[in-house]
Amino acid sequence: MLIRSQHHQIRLQQLADGLLGALSVALAYAFRARFPWLNLPELENFADYLWLLLLAGLLSPVLLTQQGFYEPSRLVSRVATIFKIMRGCAYTVLGLVLFLFIVRVQYARSVIILGGTFASFLIYGRHELTQALVTRSANALAQMQKRVLWVGRIPAIQTLRTNLTPAESELINTVAVIDPASDPNNIPALLHQHAVNTVILHLDGLGPATVSRVVSACDHEGVEMLIHPGVQLSSPFRLSMDQLGGDPVMYYRAQSARPLDLALKQVLDYIGAIILIVLTSPLFLLCVILVRFTSAGPVIFRQKRAGLNGKPFVMYKFRTMHEGAEAAQPALAARNEMSGPVFKIATDPRITPVGRFLRRHSLDELPQLWHVLRGEMSLVGPRPLPLEEVSRFTENTQRRRLSIKPGLTCLWQIRGRNDISSFEDWVRLDLEYIDQWSLWLDIKILFATVPVALFGRGGR
Repeated sequence: MLIRSQHHQIRLQQLADGLLGALSVALAYAFRARFPWLNLPELENFADYLWLLLLAGLLSPVLLTQQGFYEPSRLVSRVATIFKIMRGCAYTVLGLVLFLFIVRVQYARSVIILGGTFASFLIYGRHELTQALVTRSANALAQMQKRVLWVGRIPAIQTLRTNLTPAESELINTVAVIDPASDPNNIPALLHQHAVNTVILHLDGLGPATVSRVVSACDHEGVEMLIHPGVQLSSPFRLSMDQLGGDPVMYYRAQSARPLDLALKQVLDYIGAIILIVLTSPLFLLCVILVRFTSAGPVIFRQKRAGLNGKPFVMYKFRTMHEGAEAAQPALAARNEMSGPVFKIATDPRITPVGRFLRRHSLDELPQLWHVLRGEMSLVGPRPLPLEEVSRFTENTQRRRLSIKPGLTCLWQIRGRNDISSFEDWVRLDLEYIDQWSLWLDIKILFATVPVALFGRGGR
């Protein structure tokens, strides 16, 4: 758990580092322009670099966050901090260079590389200054600490306090612990006596009337509260507050991704699908020709698959099997090499020679970019399975893979594909993706998919 004030401090640090990232590109441009004796090509106008400043300012804090740079800990060595900053700035440079390559804009890459170098020094200087002002000042630390009154059943409070992280314990100055059921009228007096500015309320075992009195006292005194729901949750970060019927309610998300992150993922899906459709349009035409003139039957194969939360949708693929292949599957059931409800065999006689090539290099999946544009699929997510296979799921963990949109590629795709013969291992990889999801993980999977598809590793 991170206390709200710590969240604000991290946001301020991220904002400062974003500004320093943008400033570094400007300094790199000025440095590069001031030394014509280097015999480097002449630079474009500085106005052309303004959007690059904005992009650097956005990427820097995001990639530093991915490196764990902002995690509050006094146990991290100075060397480890330096390496986190260097990696974050290096990834920012790579991201900017890759973006320039994708949009086919030619700017001086020396400015970007110099900007990353300057950013490393500036951000490290900001970090050291922050540490000097905050962690080495007793008065500043006292201002950061919360004078906390713990309210709840004593055993529950003791368990919660035992589970505090070092960073959380550092910010909590416990002034008293009270069980409101035994002494419900003493809370206002304790708030006055200890100048309490935060109450941590543990709901386990407390009745509605008791909770109401505690909340009313804090509300009357203007004291902020942290409320522990008193129930075991697989991830506390999925819990937030909402409103229903005019009353506050707790909202527990099915996966760790926040609604804002999922909205950003959707935007990136649309942009990525459009770019991929444009880049792979010659392959689309080639696949259509190969399928159409090498075997009888339609070019596009249609099949009902399970989408988000199991909602059916008709998925499109380039046809890789002979016509009538679905009707022949029951006769091949004894040759199934995949444990669990799914069906896969290495030398499926129903697959055409061209279809085998398309499958090995994942070219048969290209029409699914249309589903990404329609919002039925994502670029990255668990592969959608036929409805008939989903109906044979026997465990809740298997159905949890349906809690996010299916995707064109996933961890299973880059860690073995059809070389994985256990459906449980497949599900484990899907749940690993769901539980550890981030935009950065999506980007890594997308880049890792390229060599897998290109060289056909694990494809059949």
